[in-house]
Amino acid sequence: MTIASARTAALLALPLTLAACSARDPAFSKPAELVEIKTPHPTRILWQVHIGRARGAVLQPAVVENAVYAAAADGTVARIAPDTGQQVWRIQLDLNVSAGVGSDGLRVVVASPRGEVLALAPDGKELWRARVSSDVTAPPLVGRGLVIVRSTDHRVAAFEAESGKRRWIYQRQTPPLALRAPTEMTFAGDTVLVGFPGGKLVALALANGAPRWELTVSEPKGTTEVERLADVVGQPAVEGGEVCAASFQGRLVCADVGSGNLRWARELSAVNGPTMTGTRVYAVDARSHVYAYWREGGAHAWRNEQLQNRALGAPLALPQAVAVGDFEGYVHFLREEDGGLLARVRVDGGAIVARPQRFADGLIVQTEGGEVALLRMDR
Repeated sequence: MTIASARTAALLALPLTLAACSARDPAFSKPAELVEIKTPHPTRILWQVHIGRARGAVLQPAVVENAVYAAAADGTVARIAPDTGQQVWRIQLDLNVSAGVGSDGLRVVVASPRGEVLALAPDGKELWRARVSSDVTAPPLVGRGLVIVRSTDHRVAAFEAESGKRRWIYQRQTPPLALRAPTEMTFAGDTVLVGFPGGKLVALALANGAPRWELTVSEPKGTTEVERLADVVGQPAVEGGEVCAASFQGRLVCADVGSGNLRWARELSAVNGPTMTGTRVYAVDARSHVYAYWREGGAHAWRNEQLQNRALGAPLALPQAVAVGDFEGYVHFLREEDGGLLARVRVDGGAIVARPQRFADGLIVQTEGGEVALLRMDR
C-alpha cells in the first residue's frame, strides 16, 4: 500500500473507530430527550424545496443576494429564489457532487469525489472544469477573483474564477491520521484562512498562496494516533479584525486576523467551527454542549447541555438567538443572553449536517435527505 493510500484508508476508518467507542459507552452516545419549551417564540418555515439526497456528503446551500444555490449527491444543482422558494432553474450534471455549493453570485462551483471542479454561470450554463489531486469534501471558496479548493489530501489549489486556470497550490506535511471531516476556508482581507490536521490555522496570501502566518490552535496530545488527533474543524469565524477557530480534542482560540497573534484560548473538543457576534463567540463541543464566551478576553458566558449527544452541527448567530441543527432535523434556537431554549422547528429530511446559512433575519438549512428550507423567528 502506498503512503497516499494508507492515509486514505486511515481517514476512512476513523469514523468507524469513533463509532465503536460510542457503542461501548451507551451514556456517551444516547441523545438527550427534547424538553418542552413552555412558551416557545413563534418560528416558521417560510418555504421548503426538495433538491436530492446528500448520500453522506456534507452539502450546503450557497446564499447570495438574490439567489440560493443547492446541490445533491447525484449531480442535481438548482437555483432558488430566496424570498419565495421558487426554483428558477434545475439542472442535472454528468458527475456526482461531494462538495458544494460555493458561489460569489457570478459563479456557482461544486466538486466531485474524483477531484473534478465545475463552475457554472448564474443561469446554470457550464463555464469551465478543472481537477485537483484528490476528492473534495468541503465547499469551494469563491470570491476575490478566485475559486479555492481544498482536497482531502490537504492540498489547497486556487483557480482563476473567470477561466479556471490554476493560479497556485499550497501543500504541507500532515499527520498519518486525520479526521475525514469537511474543513471550510474563509477569506480575511487579501488572505484565505485554512485549518489543517495537527491543530494548525494558516493564512495564505491570495496572490500566490504563500503563508503569511501560522497559528497553533492546539497541540496533539496522547500516545496513540487517535488520541493525538487535533484537527482544526469547520470554518474559522472572522469579524472585526479577529478570527476564531476550533479543533477536535483541542481548543477554541481567537487571534488577531492580521498577524495571527493569539488573544485567548479555551479548552474545547469541537466537531464544527464557531460563530461570533459583536460581543460573543459561540461553539459546540463533541458532546453537543453549546458554549458562549465573551469576545473580549474569552470569559465563559453560559453553557447549554440540554441537547447532549444530539449530533449538533455548526452554530449560527442570529439577531435574537443562536441556532443549531441536530440529527433528527430539528433546528434549536437558544437565547443569546443565557442559552435557554427559545424555540425549535423540525425540517423534513433527517439530519442537518451542513452549516446553516444566514439570509436576512433568518437562516437557510439543508438536510441529509435533500430538503432546503428558510426558517425565521417572528419579531
